[in-house]
Amino acid sequence: MATEVMPIPQALAVAPEKRHGRTRWLVITVLAVGWLAGVVWRLWLGHQITHPIAHADEDSYLNAARAIAGGPGGFSSETPLLRRIGYPLLVSPAFLFGLDFVTSYKIVQVVNALISALTLPVAYLLARRMFGLKTWIAIAAAFVSASMPAGVFWSLTGITDSIMAPVLLGWFLAIHWWLTDPHRRIAAIATGALTGALYLIHIRGTILTVVLGALLAWMLFRRRASWGVVGWAALPVAVAVVLNQAVISLVGDKVHLRGDIVGGGTTEILTDGQRLTVLLSSAGTNIWYMCVVTGGLAGIAWAVSALELFRPTRDRAFRGTSAVAVLSTLGVTLAAAVVLAGLLDTRADAIYSRYVQVFVPFWILFGFAVLAGTRLRTRLKYAVLPALILLGGGVVIAYRLDYVAERGNRLGYGAFGGPDFITITGGFSSMRPYVGAAIGLTGLIVFVALVGVRRLMIPLLALVVLANVVTMSVMRDRVIQPLANRYTLPVNLEKIGVGPGDSVAFTPRISNEAYYVLYHDVHWTEFTLLDDDTQPGDFDVVVGRYYPDQKINWDGQRYGYELLLASDKGRFSVWRRR
Repeated sequence: MATEVMPIPQALAVAPEKRHGRTRWLVITVLAVGWLAGVVWRLWLGHQITHPIAHADEDSYLNAARAIAGGPGGFSSETPLLRRIGYPLLVSPAFLFGLDFVTSYKIVQVVNALISALTLPVAYLLARRMFGLKTWIAIAAAFVSASMPAGVFWSLTGITDSIMAPVLLGWFLAIHWWLTDPHRRIAAIATGALTGALYLIHIRGTILTVVLGALLAWMLFRRRASWGVVGWAALPVAVAVVLNQAVISLVGDKVHLRGDIVGGGTTEILTDGQRLTVLLSSAGTNIWYMCVVTGGLAGIAWAVSALELFRPTRDRAFRGTSAVAVLSTLGVTLAAAVVLAGLLDTRADAIYSRYVQVFVPFWILFGFAVLAGTRLRTRLKYAVLPALILLGGGVVIAYRLDYVAERGNRLGYGAFGGPDFITITGGFSSMRPYVGAAIGLTGLIVFVALVGVRRLMIPLLALVVLANVVTMSVMRDRVIQPLANRYTLPVNLEKIGVGPGDSVAFTPRISNEAYYVLYHDVHWTEFTLLDDDTQPGDFDVVVGRYYPDQKINWDGQRYGYELLLASDKGRFSVWRRR
């Protein structure tokens, strides 16, 4: 074995590392305090948000949660094939006891913060067990992983991504634990249970389930594990599949699905040149994005994972886990690109990284650990792949943007396409691929040059944590707060006499701000969206448009209603039948 590709634990002189009881308790204390700080930080970042800001996915999950809790249902943008009930089931207790929506939403945010902040201890365990980092370096690296904006941002919203990062890290940890001893039944069960949890949370979990199935088949083929142990790993997944369908059946038609079964044109992707271009562009942009926001460390990790398949220098558990991680990342990247290419006819997204952001905390941890265990010459060799991705990706994406603009079109670009990328590049109005490439390359140069200096490792990681905190602070001011303000209205329905027992209808063409806020504030019943402006029926309360300077203003007096409130913000009015 060449010394420059020495396994990580040996390179860092980790094994054996004596652990005194006092040190162990100090580590536990640091992780516990860090977890609590992570919870408080997330709640502070999101305290201005009182209603969903990520439409229509947030609305879909929260409507399902309300229905599970026994309340009224509502719409969902999911499809019958892709519907997953795990996250709504988790947060459904927030909608018990007839609480107003703002209180329920705050409970959801607390649940999100408690789970999302678990990224810290799980990342620490991965850093120690899979990558063999020394204790305090592992803690510092775990803080980097847990503070990555890619994972933190979504924890502020009522969406599946809010809890996926720690579950995914736990999945990789369980796989590595199992592969160290394939005959260990409890490790197989843990792997299957976390796979089942991911399946219940989002359709991405289905892809991870397929990857696990491939791993199980490979272990049986190579006789790494017995049929019995593999069966224990598969059992929790089967339970999760049944549970998902059982809860969906119990909810019944209280939740109305609006999504297309496969998405218009998805099956035509491989035969349509335009859709195929969107597919490849979307997938490639997400690969490039992960390199940018990790300072090239994701690319370092991919290079090592590929090399380990052909020139193994590390143990079997490390190689197996890294292979699973690469397959999972590629699978989700391509599947997300297929969905986007199928759903979008004339306007594609310049970047939509949401589906792959969950992998960012793992790959930045992996990439740092690799650099920490190698010499400069080897680090330079590993840096070739991310450098090519960053440079090539920046040029190709810039060309794509210009090509589309020259033809009078514009690629979609919004706050949820890549909020962390938007913030670090300052691209709040348009995508800046060259800036992104420059940031990624700068980070790559710094990591390659400084990680080998052991006394600089923890200070360097501390600076990355600080950069993450600053990024989230800027994001809070430039992205989160404007969205929170937009979806906050100057109305308390109960204070103006509207509440449980009242039937409610909305007039057509109401503003999005009013629709998406009051939709949830009417928490005691599912409101009716009227077909036209003329016949409000016998509803107790009608929410109408309020454009007094235009003819589309709804006048409830004509139908026997009295005005309770009219608001310029959100352009809505609330009327009660006399």
